[in-house]
Amino acid sequence: MLCLLVWEIGGASNISTYAFFRDLRDSRVAGARRVFGGAAAELREFPATCALLDRYWTTRCSASVLSPHWVLTAAHCVSSRITYIKYNTRRPIFNEGNVAAVHYLYQHPEYRVLQEDDGLGMDVTLLHHDVGLIRTRDVMKLHVSLPSDSLLNFRRYDPMNLLHKEVQVLGFGRTESTVLGEELCAARLRLTSCKRATWYHVICARGDQHGGVCTGDSGGPLLFAGTQIAVTSMGPQTCVIAIPALASVSVFTILRPYIDILNATITDTDTALRMRMISAAVTFYQVSGKIINFNVVSFCFLLHAVIIQSQISVNIFIVSYLLIHFVLYS
Repeated sequence: MLCLLVWEIGGASNISTYAFFRDLRDSRVAGARRVFGGAAAELREFPATCALLDRYWTTRCSASVLSPHWVLTAAHCVSSRITYIKYNTRRPIFNEGNVAAVHYLYQHPEYRVLQEDDGLGMDVTLLHHDVGLIRTRDVMKLHVSLPSDSLLNFRRYDPMNLLHKEVQVLGFGRTESTVLGEELCAARLRLTSCKRATWYHVICARGDQHGGVCTGDSGGPLLFAGTQIAVTSMGPQTCVIAIPALASVSVFTILRPYIDILNATITDTDTALRMRMISAAVTFYQVSGKIINFNVVSFCFLLHAVIIQSQISVNIFIVSYLLIHFVLYS
């Protein structure tokens, strides 16, 4: 069963070319949003799985909750567009589950990617440190307890010693029969080595049949024996228009090498190891059913204060008050 996925892999073959799934989000090819060879999954398979939403509540990437204020994803998913984290749900657009507003977004300071035409079409020829973190404003409370130190779990297994072992990848997308929006999907793959030396700290995987990841899985967890060992980085571009060949593989960034920098960022350690904060999220508030930008509210109230302090005429004060009321409530 196919699993259709939302927005933003090398191994047994060099035939495939690869792309970040975030870049495929605007694809107009019918059926392009899918995890191929996957199926609908239950949240209990990995309760920390969550979705990254933009200001319009569109699912942009997958991720996993590390602690009450921190979410782990791929660096290429970390963008100022990400506004909310949806968790405790397998269907992000439904009313079920919980939402936390994004506060800060982080990428690995040496994250790099290069896409170029190497003779077979555009391909990701260089990928370094595709790991990112997001800090939320609100406390996230999962329906199940998180491990006391999720980062320690990343040391449990070395994926390079697990070649040919079965793993499970999770992400938010759609099944062929689903018409009610994205849902949590999973695919079972087997680990294999990647062929490109310019992809740093990655492991590849492919299905026994036609299985792998496509648009929407980016940043989602890769599990071995129920423990997260990597995040989804990219997949074969052919998944946008057809089921990729058997030789196609999915690419994942291994988490084990990043434990120290993740810990330093989360604990706010004053060290060069910390991840690079790329932006503080713009906060939106809902007033009388209308979502408004916090910066607009701040400007209006600042204007209000200036007028009062300047003791400008009552007429101008009334005009400013009406302007504020129009912005907030119209």
